[in-house]
Amino acid sequence: MKKKIIWLFILAFIVVIGYLVTLSDPPIDESIKFVDINSYLTKKEMTNDIDSLTKTFEIIHPNPYRFINKAGFTSKVKSIKVQLPDSLKVLNFWRLLDQIIINYNDAHSNLDDSYVLTDYVKKERLFFPLSAKIQNEKLIVSKSENIEQILPEGTEILKINGKTNKEIIESLLKHATKETRFLKLLEISDDFGFYLWKTYDWDSEYKIHYRSNESAQSDSIIINGVKWGNRQNPSKIKTESYNFTLLKNNVGLLKITDFNGDEGEIKNFYEKTFETLAEKNSSHLILDFRGHSGGADSYGEHLAKYFAKEPYRKLSRAYWKITPDFKQAFDRRFIPKGIRWFKPIYLVNEYSSIFYGAEQNELVTVNYEMKRPLSEEDRYLGNVYLITDHNTFSAGSIFAEMFKFYNMGKIVGQPTGNLYSFNGFALANFTLPNSKLSFQVSSVYNIANNEEEGIKSVQPDDIIDLKKDPVDYIIETYIQ
Repeated sequence: MKKKIIWLFILAFIVVIGYLVTLSDPPIDESIKFVDINSYLTKKEMTNDIDSLTKTFEIIHPNPYRFINKAGFTSKVKSIKVQLPDSLKVLNFWRLLDQIIINYNDAHSNLDDSYVLTDYVKKERLFFPLSAKIQNEKLIVSKSENIEQILPEGTEILKINGKTNKEIIESLLKHATKETRFLKLLEISDDFGFYLWKTYDWDSEYKIHYRSNESAQSDSIIINGVKWGNRQNPSKIKTESYNFTLLKNNVGLLKITDFNGDEGEIKNFYEKTFETLAEKNSSHLILDFRGHSGGADSYGEHLAKYFAKEPYRKLSRAYWKITPDFKQAFDRRFIPKGIRWFKPIYLVNEYSSIFYGAEQNELVTVNYEMKRPLSEEDRYLGNVYLITDHNTFSAGSIFAEMFKFYNMGKIVGQPTGNLYSFNGFALANFTLPNSKLSFQVSSVYNIANNEEEGIKSVQPDDIIDLKKDPVDYIIETYIQ
């Protein structure tokens, strides 16, 4: 009888725990972020919102003045507030705030553009109809977004609506989120029309002064803008997170665009991938991390164990700013609501165990542990090549630095889109009291294995031109 009661108690306990795990927080009311870009804000409202934004950075960010002088930044913000007009449309105030956040030079802290953009598109406002790239400080047409209004590819844009190409480039740089000028220029080139929209209040018509390849003389044309749906931007097309294929001569090609999704699922994918490589006796594996948008950095460690030759770790250390807002955002993302009362659960999670018991607003130092690779008989012994570009970001860039530092193979392509050591993990969303504009702020400062803390991103061993196909290049240069 006692055994029966004990088993009934255990069963009841399991059912209760199972139920508690399924409990979730009520969905965040996104309607508070909806904005009307044509509505006006008073100078007082804008001043209060700017103060709210800068104060939030002071509280949440682990090192907001890493690259800027605090006194100089404070003086600049004060000047901006003094020069505010009596009223301003929400869209133009958003553009002003975007410049303030960009000054922090943190690619993970950003002003949300989705709600502003949604209202802009809903109102059927128009966008610049041509794509352009910045080459040698010049604006060069790369392709047309609307085939009815085309300038030949390679045409040099001299002016748009009276602004010279130099003025335009310098203005757009103030809205580019990456942390170096080199990366910012590539970021703008990926979607020139979008950054032109972020910068200028231009809409229906664009007067373009240009010089074609065939002529030394300049000419001009007036082109109508296009709707958002008519724009084509291949660089933004989302592909599946991971994919493996075997190329000619059993060369493996593993394409990974992010470290998101179910952890167990991606572990199984890695295992099957390397089983296939072993079965085919493959001697070469190409990891394509172009456009890798980031995610869980631990997923990179799971991958590295299959070919690392020595113990490794994703980062040297990190500094976590543990604020109430960060904890709340973390709980919503990772800890089921029904079991938060059971505090030991925080010790099980890889991240919450870091800040469990930390004081409010404490900057916690985390030294990461070394991971062991598979034994030599189980791991992949072939040559490994990693392809990176300026869109290899966040956890993708962390993986690249780890790959380089521990000599896991050869990196080919372009420098990554993040610094060696960078701020990140911007979990919490904040909404300004008057404009209702929302933004994110980094809570963690990651230090790379090589301890590099300057303005430099992960450099490939072999830098190749963007126009070259890196997969073909690797095969032709290192494999054949």
